[in-house]
Amino acid sequence: DPRPSPMPRFLTLALLALLVACTAEPPKEQAFDPERPWRKPGDVIDSIFPMEEYLRRFREGTTAPTGLSGGAPSPDSLAARVLAAVSAHDSAALGALALTRSEFGWLVFPEHRYSAPPYELDPAIFWLQIQASSQKGADRLLHRYGGQALTLRGVSCSRDTLQLIGTGVTMQSGCVVRFTADGTDQEGQLFGSIVERDGVAKLVGFANDL
Repeated sequence: DPRPSPMPRFLTLALLALLVACTAEPPKEQAFDPERPWRKPGDVIDSIFPMEEYLRRFREGTTAPTGLSGGAPSPDSLAARVLAAVSAHDSAALGALALTRSEFGWLVFPEHRYSAPPYELDPAIFWLQIQASSQKGADRLLHRYGGQALTLRGVSCSRDTLQLIGTGVTMQSGCVVRFTADGTDQEGQLFGSIVERDGVAKLVGFANDL
């Protein structure tokens, strides 16, 4: 059979949730991040268990949240809180701005494309990869800018129209933050995607290009 075989499961670990932030102006829509393209059409992830069982196992020991807790009322204010936490070198405050396991398992992943056929990826695998990249990104962020005077100047990002297939959560990715660090103007990707639900915005994680 000349057709290519489905991509092995381990390759899916390289596909992180794209990271996003919003500007004061409506962001332009974007179907994918050109620097990190998604899987090709037709790729399939082999699933040992049905998605219902994957979700049951992942959610075990957690309580279904009614909404996102903490966070900020908008992506812009969320970015400002990230800078404030980094400036204070407060890792706890920084971590509180990202999704919890229960929020991911109950509110976000069920609306993600990877929860539906033909992918049906185990959320535990996805969450593990997100957490690994997020921890590394947070460490880099604090090492580079922790303790400095940081002021937000603006954020630009793109509406993510590919990852989420549900209607309860929106996502923005590819965020570039413009800020001042100890009097010097800088810009860069400081964190990952931002999800919004019922007027609350939180980070998927802190994967960055530092």
